[in-house]
Amino acid sequence: MKKKKIKVGGVALFNGILFSSTNREVIASRNENKISCKCQEYSKKTNIVSHIPIIRGILNLVLQVGNAGPEFTSSYDSKEKTSSLSTIIFYCLFMLIILGLPILLSAFFSIKYRTLVQVIILLVEILIYAIMLKSTDELDNLFMYHGAEHKVVNAYENDNIQGLTLENIKKQSRFHKRCGGNFVTYFMILTIICFLLPIDNLAVKYISLICISLLNVGVAYEIVVIASLLPKPLDVLAYPGCLIQLFTTKEPSEDMLELARYGALAAVREKQGIVVSEYVNGYIDKNLKHKEYDIQDIYKILAYVTNTDKNSLYLQKNEKIITINQEIEADKLLDKYYNQDYPLQYITNKQYFYNEEYYVDERVLIPRQDTEILVEKALEYIENENLVNVIDLCTGSGCIGISIAKNSKNDCYVELVDISSDAICVANRNIAQNNVENKVKTVISNLLEYRIKQDTEYKVDMIVSNPPYIQSEVIKELDKKVQKEPLLALDGGKDGLDFYIRILNEAKQVLKPNGIIMFEIGYDELQAITDIINKDKEYKLLESVKDYGGNDRVVICRFLEK
Repeated sequence: MKKKKIKVGGVALFNGILFSSTNREVIASRNENKISCKCQEYSKKTNIVSHIPIIRGILNLVLQVGNAGPEFTSSYDSKEKTSSLSTIIFYCLFMLIILGLPILLSAFFSIKYRTLVQVIILLVEILIYAIMLKSTDELDNLFMYHGAEHKVVNAYENDNIQGLTLENIKKQSRFHKRCGGNFVTYFMILTIICFLLPIDNLAVKYISLICISLLNVGVAYEIVVIASLLPKPLDVLAYPGCLIQLFTTKEPSEDMLELARYGALAAVREKQGIVVSEYVNGYIDKNLKHKEYDIQDIYKILAYVTNTDKNSLYLQKNEKIITINQEIEADKLLDKYYNQDYPLQYITNKQYFYNEEYYVDERVLIPRQDTEILVEKALEYIENENLVNVIDLCTGSGCIGISIAKNSKNDCYVELVDISSDAICVANRNIAQNNVENKVKTVISNLLEYRIKQDTEYKVDMIVSNPPYIQSEVIKELDKKVQKEPLLALDGGKDGLDFYIRILNEAKQVLKPNGIIMFEIGYDELQAITDIINKDKEYKLLESVKDYGGNDRVVICRFLEK
C-alpha cells in the first residue's frame, strides 16, 4: 500500500520560516548566520471538528493566527513577542476596523450611493494595503522567506522528500496555489460581494457583515482546498488567487533556500532526525561521488557534532538518530572539509600528539607526528643530563612543552613562549586539559626578548623549538589545507632560516653553560642549519635525527661554557 504523503505548509517570518506538517511544527530561523530548527510534535489525537467543511477553515485560521502570530512578531523584534490570545484579539480588531470604516464613512453620503461608496472605500483599503506591502523595504526579507517557503513546498509536493535538494528547490516557482495569501484574496472577493447586500440600516449591515465574515473565512478556506486539488492542467483556475503573491513573495537568496530546505526536512520526516548510516550514505551520494574521501573522516566529524565516540557511533550507525540541528552542523563542517579544504583538526578541534589529546583551532599550527621526535630527544637529554628548566619557543598549541612536562621523569619546569596572544590562549587551554598547571606556564614574547630584558642571572637548561621554517615564496605552493594554518607559524623568511639565526643569537644570553638547543627543521634544511651552528664557536653540533619517514627532522646543539 502506497504511503500517504505528509502535508506541509508554512508561514514566513522575518528571520526564517515556520513550517507545519501533520507530524510537527518547525521554526527554522537564522541568527548570527547560523541556522537552527525548533521542533514541536503535534498530538496524535484526532479532532472531528477539523474535518467539517467551513468550520474547519475558521478553526484553522484561529489556530494559525494563535500559533504563528507570536512567532511572527518575535522574529521582527525578540523583545516584542505577544501571547496567542493577544494576537488573535489584534487580528479580530483589525478586521472590525477594515469592515467598519467603509460603513462609517458611507454615513456621510446619500442612502442611494452608500453601497457604492462602501465598495469603493473597501477597494481603496485593499489598494493601500497592496501599496504598503510593495513599498515597505523592511518587508523584503519576509517576502523572500515567503518565496523560499513556496519553492521548498513545491519541490516536496512535486518530487517527495527526494526532491528537497538545493538544486531542485532553486528550479521551483515562488508561487503556490495553497498559499495563505490566496485565502486572503478569496476572502476579500467574498467580502466585496457581501458589501453589495441591499441593507440600508448601517448598524444592521455592519453586524451582518461581521457574522457573514466568519462564513466567508470558512468558504475562502474551502476554495483554497479545492484549488490545491486541481490537476496541473487546471492550475490556471487558481491563478486569480495567486495574484497577491506578486506583492508578498520575492526571489529568495541561496541562504534562505538552504534554511527552508532544513525546515521542510524537519517537518516532513517521520522522526525528528535521520539515522546516521542514512545521513552518511546520502551525503556521499550527493557530494562525494567524484571525490576521494575516507569514510572514517566523515564519522570523526559526526562524532564531534554528536559529542560521541567515533567507534561507538560507527557501531550504532543503523540505530542512532541525529537531529536536524546536528545534521545542519554536520553538513556545514563536512562542506568546509571537502569543499573548502579545511583541516579536519580545526573542524573537530582535536589532535592527538604524543599519546595525549590536544585542543587546536585556526589560531595555532596543527601538531604533526614527526614533531614527536623532538619531544623524545628532549626527554632523553633531560633524563641523561638531569635538566630542570626548559623553554618551548614558538609554542603554538603548547603540545611540545606540555608533553615534555607531562612525561619527564625529572621534576622539570617548562615555559611556553609565543608572540601570538591567540596561540597562548590555546596553550593555556591545553595546560588545563592536561593537568600540568604546576609544571608549565605561558609567556607572550617575541622569542627570548622577555628574558633578555629581565637582565637576570637566572638561566635555563634547555630550549626546544619548532619555529616557522617554510620559505616565504614556497608557502603559496603548499597544500591548501596547510595554507589554512597561521602564516605566522609557517613563514621562516626568504630562505626559511630567519628564526634559527635569531634563536641561536638570543639563546646565548639565556642558556646555562653547556645548555641544550633542539630545533625541528625542514626536511631539506639540515646542511644550511648545521653550517650556521658550525660557524658559531659558541655552539657545538651534537647530532641530527631523522623522523619516522626517514627525513632529517631534528638538530641538537650545545651552548659551550665560556
